[in-house]
Amino acid sequence: MANQGSDVLVVGGGVIGLAIALELRQQGASVTVLSRDFQQAASHAAAGMLAPQAEGLPPGPMLDLALASLALYPSWVNKLEALTGQSVGYWPCGILAPRRTVPASSSQNWLDAATLAYYQPGLSHNVQGAFWHPDEGQVDNRLLVQALRSAVIDLGVTLHEGTGAIALRQYQGRVEQVCTAHAGDFSADQVVLATGAWAHELLPLPVFPRKGEMASLRVPLGYGTPQPLQRVLFGEDIYIVPRRDGRIVLGATSQDVGFAPHNTAGGVHQLVGNAIALLPLLADFTLEETWWGYRPATPDEWPILGPGPAANLTLATGHYRNGILLTPITAQLVAQAVLGQPDPRLAAFSWQRFHTASPTPPHLPVVSPTPQAMTFTNAAPATPATLGAMSLENDPTDTPLTIAGRTFSSRLMTGTGKYDDFGVMRQSIAASGCEIVTVAVRRVQTNAPGHQGLAEALDWSKIWMLPNTAGCKTAEEAIRVARLGREMAKLLGQEDNNFVKLEVIPDAKYLLPDPIGTLEAAEQLVKEGFAVLPYINADPLLAKRLEEVGCATVMPLGSPIGSGQGIRNAANIQIIIETAKVPVVVDAGIGTPSEAAEAMEMGADALLINTAIAKAANPIAMGLAMGLATLAGRLAYRAGRIPVQGVASASSPLTGRVTE
Repeated sequence: MANQGSDVLVVGGGVIGLAIALELRQQGASVTVLSRDFQQAASHAAAGMLAPQAEGLPPGPMLDLALASLALYPSWVNKLEALTGQSVGYWPCGILAPRRTVPASSSQNWLDAATLAYYQPGLSHNVQGAFWHPDEGQVDNRLLVQALRSAVIDLGVTLHEGTGAIALRQYQGRVEQVCTAHAGDFSADQVVLATGAWAHELLPLPVFPRKGEMASLRVPLGYGTPQPLQRVLFGEDIYIVPRRDGRIVLGATSQDVGFAPHNTAGGVHQLVGNAIALLPLLADFTLEETWWGYRPATPDEWPILGPGPAANLTLATGHYRNGILLTPITAQLVAQAVLGQPDPRLAAFSWQRFHTASPTPPHLPVVSPTPQAMTFTNAAPATPATLGAMSLENDPTDTPLTIAGRTFSSRLMTGTGKYDDFGVMRQSIAASGCEIVTVAVRRVQTNAPGHQGLAEALDWSKIWMLPNTAGCKTAEEAIRVARLGREMAKLLGQEDNNFVKLEVIPDAKYLLPDPIGTLEAAEQLVKEGFAVLPYINADPLLAKRLEEVGCATVMPLGSPIGSGQGIRNAANIQIIIETAKVPVVVDAGIGTPSEAAEAMEMGADALLINTAIAKAANPIAMGLAMGLATLAGRLAYRAGRIPVQGVASASSPLTGRVTE
């Protein structure tokens, strides 16, 4: 007989499973957790480092996920400590990554040997310097797990200790029961698989144990200071993590030996020897403890997150070395997915990435020549979801557009001006698949021709409003109108909308933005908490200055507004794209889908297009074309074009030809 009574059953009682259970419980779900063997969990084969950059994660979805989780840590820890009254040892102490050789290229965060001695005296003479990562730090993983256990129990989560799952009984695409060896069977509406290194025993997932041995030293009594290390040392073959209570954690080996238990002489010798080689003073410290655990490794060392192969199954496993670091973001995203609100970032971590079968090309919509007879066949109408899904489906390593912490599936923004009527506007915006629509605050406010009733013309529960300061000639005007725009968004139900497209345009003929006024207005609006998206000339220096004052994007023009001249500033836009650390949105001048694709192929993060759609002979068809062109350009940029050559290169091989 099955144990039923919870909305969600979390299989796995390590740090990941407990954090997910806590998040779900706080959102009102009833939760049961099955915990197999707490002492062997990956949480024990960890030192609690929060080190995405020190570890050298390359740019991409994994680094983005890790940085997002690192940013969540302070507030997440505060919440957990407030719930339990227990410290988790969170210490944003910074991380030093010592190196025996000087890097070939200079880096802003590189410390030479002389400077490094001020940060951490006593390092080996072989050390030539270190990379300094001030944003990173550590948490005491043992205290963290204990606090999570206390929190979930206090909040009413049912925790079954020593209860491991042995099978998932499935029927018609759903997990009907989770079978255990001694505690009977369990069922729930939703099941979360967070079994770490044991995931492969329940599903054919490429998750395997990687044994990690660890040790800890103790600062001797009478040493003179309770803790001579104040920062984590992330060496080339060892990491040394100081705790504020005088413990020093050494880690960790990585052994492909299955579930072989216990510490080994060789493993402990390796840890202690490498630690002393990096920091010789450790030779006199007391060896306090040794232990081991099993990390869940995947072939690409990325976790497996999100919807599983059954309709009511969500996966959260395979975190390998980054389980502690990724705990807050995993709990947040997996809980959202369980509750029916999956985040687009999960697509890159799907279990399906290990399936090598070629994806079926998406069916593209077929459109009729007139708006009145517009139909879609072989596919649903283009929407933010379908266009975004096409992108992630064809390039699962890509990430969605993120502006000021908010993610969007579509990389196309559109406007609301110049349409013949609201009906065509609505259909065109829907066909384009865009999720961000810009609205001129002044024109709505004054009921300018073509804008009467605009605020009510669109469903703002599905579209993110981007109020703009069109018509403002000075910084002062733009600031005032931006404030009105924020209030307008609130009135339409977007309480947390602080976006503003900043336009300061004193030039009536060419509508070129004023760089000085734009910068002045941006500085003030950022101080007031706005997410500022400034419209600018394609000026790389101005773009960098706006980024430095805190703008959420930069929006260089391709050519003058509404001109349809295409990309006339390609060289400067390319420089902006290469140097910007915020999204670059090409705004104004695009006239055709080929020009939209060109801008995206250059590496732009998004486009804003209005006139080319609104004034086309068939705005609805053009909206769809621009949406698909934006998608095609992004895929092409990510795929990488072939080199340009001065001579021909045959596409058919010369070997194996039939000759007479």
